[in-house]
Amino acid sequence: MIDITEKIAREEACNVLVVDDEPNILAVLQEMLEDEEYNLIPAYSVAEACSILPRQNINIILTDLILGDGTGAEILEAAKRIHPDSQTILMTGRPTIQNAITMLRNGAYDYLAKPFGMETLKSTLRRASEKIRLEKENIHLKEMMALYEISEAMGSSIELDDLLDIILNSTTKEFEADVASIYFVNEDKGDIELKATAGTIDRAVEELIFDLCLEIISKTITGSGSVLFVDPDSDFSSELPSLKSCICHPLMAGGKVQGALLVVRVRNPHPFTQGQLTALGILASKAAVAIEKSNLYEDLKETYFATVESLANAIEARDTYTRGHTERVYKLSRIIADELGWTEKELGDLRIGGILHDIGKIGVPDSILKKQGPLTDEEFEIMKKHPEAGVRMVESIPFLKPALPYILCHHERHDGKGYPRGLNGEEIPKPGKLLAVVDTIDAVTSDRSYRKGRSLAEAIEEIKSCSGTQFDPVVVAACVSAYEKGNLNILFDSQ
Repeated sequence: MIDITEKIAREEACNVLVVDDEPNILAVLQEMLEDEEYNLIPAYSVAEACSILPRQNINIILTDLILGDGTGAEILEAAKRIHPDSQTILMTGRPTIQNAITMLRNGAYDYLAKPFGMETLKSTLRRASEKIRLEKENIHLKEMMALYEISEAMGSSIELDDLLDIILNSTTKEFEADVASIYFVNEDKGDIELKATAGTIDRAVEELIFDLCLEIISKTITGSGSVLFVDPDSDFSSELPSLKSCICHPLMAGGKVQGALLVVRVRNPHPFTQGQLTALGILASKAAVAIEKSNLYEDLKETYFATVESLANAIEARDTYTRGHTERVYKLSRIIADELGWTEKELGDLRIGGILHDIGKIGVPDSILKKQGPLTDEEFEIMKKHPEAGVRMVESIPFLKPALPYILCHHERHDGKGYPRGLNGEEIPKPGKLLAVVDTIDAVTSDRSYRKGRSLAEAIEEIKSCSGTQFDPVVVAACVSAYEKGNLNILFDSQ
């Protein structure tokens, strides 16, 4: 049985690639270092050394300068590319000042002239090991600071899409990756699906990565363990996109695997390290908790929204003539908003605002809400209070705040003669301008107890005639454009 201290020592020992084309010299070097805590890996040629570098984590390279099939400079160049944190020590029996200067300028750590003593070799290796240790500590500190900053950034958002963007963009930057992706477990379908990705690769390469990494992702999720992959056959000097290296870590929260965080290098010439895999594990654990909180928030938001939507439906149920009004308003508004070029965020807010815009009518008495005929001045004053009443109902619920301008301003007029605040022109927020037009279209085309609904064409003509007075001209123009394209007709096929 291996003693635990021995195991730790082996894990922390430097991997030293020793290269010389003379077997007896290799044997002497191994004998000189047998009492030191180094894992010695022998190679007898440039070709053999260069084949070992991509397949093993090499910390120090101790190589002869002149070899039968090349030079130690070639090994130095390959080591810098594949293991940028490694240190290379060159040995030569024909030392010159020019050679030493050239090799040191090219990135060699030290230059030993043969023959050299055991203590000289050991001292040089210790100094190289100490440099590697200090650089690792410095990198570790930077990684911890980066992880702290990412954690702070994750705490700034609760919306899932925004949160995933923060996680992936931060990951690609800090891990110098070409692409980072988050995959979720779809329990209903029993498979894994891509939820979000970030990076600078095209669609074809992205599909290639998914196909190649699917086994790695599946292993990560089903085995609940992290994976570090380095393609031993990859040409790390080539800039052509290929799966050179990747690290993958499960996303776990509450003892359950939610998915996996995959980080890939396809152009970056350096493979990922075990230390980076450890750092990814810390990031993944924080990301999983943040995603779990976001999902709980989304569930809570949907529950609140469903409750308030039920109230909106309850209002419509009180008057058979306005049944389906909020749904029609949302659909019409969405079409015109697309014509206006609204953003995805604005379109998301529109769903909430369109459905909840009349929520304040729940406080309007049936005698007014269901009255067959015109309202008296006193009744109209009561009806005019419903926008502000609606605002009071939802303003304390954070994720319903995007609905406030829809609720409050859909009866404002461009000329300032609307209610409840008498706003005019640019004082009216975009949601109020849009809903004022759409509300009128639905009112004109809907049946009432005292009249039959008119056609969509007649409603559009009324909207056009009130452009610049009751309605915002820009919204009217978008509405007319959508109508002329036939986009509004899908809701009025019977007319």
